[in-house]
Amino acid sequence: MRYSLSTFAPDFAKEMADVISLFFGAVERVDYDAELLCVHADNLDGARRTSMVSVSGIATGEASVTGDIGVDALRDKRLHKRQVKMALYQALKQATGTHPPWGSLTGIRPTRLVYALMDQGKSLEDACLQTQRTFDLLPAKTRLLHDIVSTQQALVQPKEKDVDLYIGIPFCVTRCRYCSFISARVGNGNMLAPYTDALLHEMDRTRDLIAREGLTIRAFYMGGGTPTALPPELLDRILTKAQPWTDAALEATVEAGRPDSVTREQLRVLRDHGIQRISINPQTMHDQTLAIIGRAHTRAQTESAYALARQMGFDRINMDLIAGLPGETMPMFLETLAWARGLAPENLTVHTLSVKRSSDMHRWADNLPDGEMVAAMVDAAAAAASDMGMATYYLYRQKHMAGNLENVGYAQPGTACLYNVDTMEDTVSILAMGAGGISKRVWPDRVFIKRAPNVKEIAHYTARVDEMADRKDGLWREEKPGYSS
Repeated sequence: MRYSLSTFAPDFAKEMADVISLFFGAVERVDYDAELLCVHADNLDGARRTSMVSVSGIATGEASVTGDIGVDALRDKRLHKRQVKMALYQALKQATGTHPPWGSLTGIRPTRLVYALMDQGKSLEDACLQTQRTFDLLPAKTRLLHDIVSTQQALVQPKEKDVDLYIGIPFCVTRCRYCSFISARVGNGNMLAPYTDALLHEMDRTRDLIAREGLTIRAFYMGGGTPTALPPELLDRILTKAQPWTDAALEATVEAGRPDSVTREQLRVLRDHGIQRISINPQTMHDQTLAIIGRAHTRAQTESAYALARQMGFDRINMDLIAGLPGETMPMFLETLAWARGLAPENLTVHTLSVKRSSDMHRWADNLPDGEMVAAMVDAAAAAASDMGMATYYLYRQKHMAGNLENVGYAQPGTACLYNVDTMEDTVSILAMGAGGISKRVWPDRVFIKRAPNVKEIAHYTARVDEMADRKDGLWREEKPGYSS
């Protein structure tokens, strides 16, 4: 769908497109040669006011913020941007009769808004209510924020020298239709050994950095891709090198995400190296859906993988499910939830389908459940997790999510994944190794956050691995960051 905005829009084209997408889905193009909404800004008694009116006159919206105008140009621009977004949001809300569940919020980490207000001295309750009023959240989402922050406050809090470690294994058995991550099919396996050799070298360089800076390992996480797509001998080489880290960490997680990659040999390697937490992720119990989305495994394989993991002593397993998969109905999703309860994972992560432009699902324009049905699925998942004795402990949002909803992690008491919380809340620095990994340095009190990405292409990574390690070294040698994120 194409939208036209007034000639005022270029300064905030991205932000306005994000707001439009809350009501109409992904915006592929914004034109300025015709007017959809008229925008103007005034100074009225210290407040800057932006008003918008649709061409047909069916909706109006306005937003104002009181404060000193013209003192700080950067602050003024941020203020004006927020006003433009809110005015457009109000106009479209009135015009469409739709109230997006997260209101005008387009960011991926709503909890950060609550924490920012708490840092100003507000209570959790007041911070949640102010966030609701400011951004027009539905009450259910305000309660979700409250519950998540409450759970997070009870976790072990990070120390100044703490760091999380991430190792990326960018290989999968097959590529899922919805996937937009950097991963390659295992294929004939000719890339696996060279990649492992490069990764081990980067791990050596990272070990030196940790020693030099006196860092303390808080959480270890190996993801991908699918780490268990590696042959057991290569997986063992990596985890042998990582053993001092996994021994020192408060938790150590490895994604065994594809049930068809879970074997006794792989699980034995994980157990031998002290991995406490794994993910076995079916996404759905329905074989026909699994075939459609390209996961090349079955319900029976998921059940076998869970039984094997329990037999081998794993007592902290995460299960990922996706609400809104192509062809799935509400009864089908309820069947998956009941099935998941029978498998009894300690953690349940419920993703709302997000169709990224780089995914096959976007390219092939799959027929997906509507937002109202997906919202009902997400609500049913929350109820099921509660019935399983789980509490919400983290969330994040993405663009182009069905129903403008969210991804939520649920956990049994004492089993919340610290790495997930640290990553979403930007509370702990991360040293990332492997193709596509993004290291992140968080300065005390989150005054500055700066990132150092590794290249994504596997061949480039193996050829330039020392450059990747140098980027991390430079990030940690930096006394005063040049920018914040």
